[in-house]
Amino acid sequence: MNHFFAIRNLALAILVLVAQPVRAEDECDAPSETWQPRSAVRALAERNGWRIDKLKIDDGCYEIKGRDADDRRFKAKLDPVTLKVLRMKREHGDRDRERRHGTPPETPPGAKPGAGIG
Repeated sequence: MNHFFAIRNLALAILVLVAQPVRAEDECDAPSETWQPRSAVRALAERNGWRIDKLKIDDGCYEIKGRDADDRRFKAKLDPVTLKVLRMKREHGDRDRERRHGTPPETPPGAKPGAGIG
C-alpha cells in the first residue's frame, strides 16, 4: 500500500514539473520597461504581410488578431521583448472563404451538393 502512495506522489510531482514550462510559454512576465513599442509590433506585422484588426496585451504578451498575407484570419501571441511568435492560430478551410465571397466549397466525391448547408 505504501508503494501505491509513493508512486502516486512521484507521478504527481512529475506532472507538475512537466506542466509548468507549458504554462510559462503562454504567459510573458518581462518588466514593461523592456518591451518593444506597439509601433515595432505593427512593423513586424507589415513585414509579415499581416493586417492587424486588434492589438492588445493578454497575459503580459502582445496579442494580435488579424489577417495574414493569404487573407486568412489569425491570432498570434508575441513575446513583448523579442517579438518572437509564441503561439499562432490560423483559420483554415473554405468556410471562411464562403462567408466572405459567397462561394461554396467544393463538394467532396460521393456527397450530395448542398447537403449540410443551412
